[in-house]
Amino acid sequence: MRRVLVLLCFALALTACGKQRVATQPDLPPLAPPPPPPRVVTPPDANEQPPAPAPEPERKPARRVPARNEGAQAPPKQEPPKTPPPVTATPPPREDTPPTTLQTTPLASQVEMERKARGLLAQAKKDLGNVKPGSLNSDGKAQYDTAKRFVEQAEQALKEQNFVLAERLADKAATIAGVLVGG
Repeated sequence: MRRVLVLLCFALALTACGKQRVATQPDLPPLAPPPPPPRVVTPPDANEQPPAPAPEPERKPARRVPARNEGAQAPPKQEPPKTPPPVTATPPPREDTPPTTLQTTPLASQVEMERKARGLLAQAKKDLGNVKPGSLNSDGKAQYDTAKRFVEQAEQALKEQNFVLAERLADKAATIAGVLVGG
């Protein structure tokens, strides 16, 4: 009985797998883009005036420096009619004037920063004086040169009265010089 039951299950399994169904998709119409929306164009009003153009800024002619001839006299200058200059919120920057400095730290702290920068600079110079560059390896020589550049830049910043930058550069120089002396 068991054999018959096993054969029957086996036969059913073979007939179930034996059916082949082809799955077909229905034919769909080809896709096309939708037509563009209609555009409504209105002609401009004949009564409407076009906007007035913006006034152009007044241009000054470039100044030319005449060549100097010692024997010839320059013709008398004709002064253009005096008109008041246009009022602007800020004057345009000139190339020959240095930029204005913005005071961001109080004067007392500037004195303290200058004192600290000069102290760090003196310490860095002292430490770099104790270092023998010939006895350093290539990395040590690179660090020595970097510390020297920081010292030079800090001195320049002190001359320019940029005490914040001078203090930072002197601190870096002193740190590197301290490592070179200690190492």
